[in-house]
Amino acid sequence: MRGKILCKILWLTACGLAGTSYLCRAQDSTRSKPINQLKQNKITQQVVGSISRTPPPDSVTTLRSEKNFLPYEGKIVRHIIINRVGFDRTVQDTTRRIRTAVARLANKLHNDTKTWVIRENIFIREGTPLNAFRAADNERYLRDLDFILDSKIYVAPLSEESDSVDLLIITRDVFSLGASFSPRGVTEYRLRVQEANLAGMGQRVQVSALLDTDRTPAAGYEYLYRKTNLFGSFVNATASYTELNTGRSIGNENESAYLFRLDRPLFHPFARWAGAVEISKNWSTNTSGKESAAFARYTYRIHDAWAGYTFGFKKNAHATHEDRNRRFVAVRAYQTHFSQLPQVIPLQDKFIYTNRKALLGQATFFKQDFYKTNFVLGFGRTEDIPFGYRLSFTSGWEQELETLRPYTGAELTLSTVNRNGTFYTYTAKLGNYWNHELVEDGLAQFGVSRYSRVYQLGKTNVRHQGEVNYAFQINQTQKRFLDIRDGNGVQGLRPDSLWGTQRLRVSTETVVFTAWKVAGFHLAPVTRIDLAYLSKESALFKKQNFFSGFSVAMRARNENLIFNTVEARVYYYPVTPEAIEPFRFEFRTNLRIKYPTGLVMAPATVYDP
Repeated sequence: MRGKILCKILWLTACGLAGTSYLCRAQDSTRSKPINQLKQNKITQQVVGSISRTPPPDSVTTLRSEKNFLPYEGKIVRHIIINRVGFDRTVQDTTRRIRTAVARLANKLHNDTKTWVIRENIFIREGTPLNAFRAADNERYLRDLDFILDSKIYVAPLSEESDSVDLLIITRDVFSLGASFSPRGVTEYRLRVQEANLAGMGQRVQVSALLDTDRTPAAGYEYLYRKTNLFGSFVNATASYTELNTGRSIGNENESAYLFRLDRPLFHPFARWAGAVEISKNWSTNTSGKESAAFARYTYRIHDAWAGYTFGFKKNAHATHEDRNRRFVAVRAYQTHFSQLPQVIPLQDKFIYTNRKALLGQATFFKQDFYKTNFVLGFGRTEDIPFGYRLSFTSGWEQELETLRPYTGAELTLSTVNRNGTFYTYTAKLGNYWNHELVEDGLAQFGVSRYSRVYQLGKTNVRHQGEVNYAFQINQTQKRFLDIRDGNGVQGLRPDSLWGTQRLRVSTETVVFTAWKVAGFHLAPVTRIDLAYLSKESALFKKQNFFSGFSVAMRARNENLIFNTVEARVYYYPVTPEAIEPFRFEFRTNLRIKYPTGLVMAPATVYDP
């Protein structure tokens, strides 16, 4: 009797329970045989039994992403079965129902991601041996898509002796239709409407608007279209027009821009090609009603293209698993060209309004795997934390202020994860330009960041984050000096006149993930302390070089929605330069918080963002 019940559970799971999967369609006779075999398999029944157990609420796990696939390494993948679950279920436990009016309404309004769209984003192939690391990479890649909240790949062996397995891929969407309204003061309001998965085909359509009575004209707009994984090529396409200074802006005025971009990430370590092409036209717009003499009128274009190829080391015939150490070679060419410059350029802005072009080559050595956990930056969703190393050497030429100079640089990132769930990331950047064998604009930067393990206090989860970073410049000539603006030193502090050649910053932040909910939004109080030293001379630790900031915030997020994290934050600065007030309040509705998981990046200098 119990065996029949388990078989029925497996059959219902494969059918999607909500009737969304093509597996349950009567006309799909080509799949009926493997499904029946899958139902009757004793080991598969045991797998499904373990899947259907209800996990404890808000449980915290830290698990190597490939661990569950290793017992099946090398077995032939017979069939890949895709199942999409609705908002009333989770990929971790598809049998548990979330019986809320919101979940029912979301299922009615939402268009599920098309099965063929998910299949296009799968790089595991039927008829090939199962690679545990590749399966983990694919699970992570699906989870990283804008319109997917979570994904899980289950392995179902046909029998204990069989050399074949079936894969069941379960995905759950985010509710992709969203709107946000953000007042920025008495006279300024921002509105955004977006559909992140139009017709369930991985398309984002977004319209943003700004209404400000102090602006001329009072309203400004932004339009954006993005297609993920164009024609199954893993190339993403983006086109946008903005009047809101949200593009790749350079100057000090509000800017409008057209942009077109194609990009192909290195979506797993053994993908061969990665790169991007971006073209944009940007121009300043006098929205603040400045007089002609005070307004900086300028126009510029950005052309940026890069491409890279990855390959491995010689395979060791005696190795148990494939060598995850990889090499990546890339080249990049970019140009910023001003077709119109401001009539008067202040001395401090001469580095801004200048033509710039560069040709860079880069060799990268990397190995990166992942742990799966939660409550790092997300509010309970599955998060992927990288560990491993990336070492890059970059060289090339850059022309700026009509001066052509060779460039050399190196960057190292080393990430580790302790068994108790503590994450460390160590970084080092060294770079400089050469002018007749003399070092110019040299920059050295060293840092370490730490995310503590999660401390559980009943239903509350607490995690600490800390960072220490030190940087100094040598023979600054053309590049900007170091500053402590916002993320460079003290969060929220944005002085224009503070600069130096030596900087030390220390920050710590504590996030309390509570069980509180408001309209489906989880709440998390945050406290933060920022300390920074900035010096123009060799002596760094002087009283006049010290700056600090303290802030408390409340974050809110509903992981089922496409909305970014919402945050209300109060800042206090004991010492404030210029005319900056010691207290400041900020409300942000577009806060994007996600742990970085990119394997490689475009070749760049240490001064590039």
